[in-house]
Amino acid sequence: MRTRTEQLIQRLDAYLRLTRFQYTDMEKLSRLHILEDYYSSKKEIPQTEQFSCQIECAEQLSGNLILPLKVRGVFLTEGRPVVKYYKAEALRQAADNPVNQRFPLMLDHQDMEAGKIIGAVDRIEYDPYIRGLRWWGHINDETFALNVIDGVINQVSATIFSLTDEDPVYGVVARDVTFKELSLVMKGAEPRNSIMVDV
Repeated sequence: MRTRTEQLIQRLDAYLRLTRFQYTDMEKLSRLHILEDYYSSKKEIPQTEQFSCQIECAEQLSGNLILPLKVRGVFLTEGRPVVKYYKAEALRQAADNPVNQRFPLMLDHQDMEAGKIIGAVDRIEYDPYIRGLRWWGHINDETFALNVIDGVINQVSATIFSLTDEDPVYGVVARDVTFKELSLVMKGAEPRNSIMVDV
């Protein structure tokens, strides 16, 4: 046997179907007001039930995220990304320098703000095949980790310190290369830079 509430809701649904209403948020709220009016006319006090639900937002659709997110990529190859020319030998020496084996992973070169550190570069290696530096690191920030997983952010850019020499072929060349930070950016100067999930 159906309760009076179920009967009332069924009659309301039938009425709305007959009048071909497309439910909007306001119409759904008006149904709640009708129910509230119904119970207010009764002498009995209705019992209240509470329930909870989980709403998935778009970021959660990227899959199961485990922090820190392991990432890797390329950040500097032989050539002239801006002013200085970076020879392959200088990059190989930079990879061997212990100073360069760990440095911050940041956002948009905002290297004066501690709050913009989102992870770290854990190691770099010279790859003779690409004549450049590969890097491995991790991201601690959920939003930027998801952006990398989704492929929205796929480039990096480094803040580089070096001494310079004049070369008759390449002009200004870098030597004694060290790295202050690596940043997630929308567009990096190095044409072969990259960031991806390290699987």
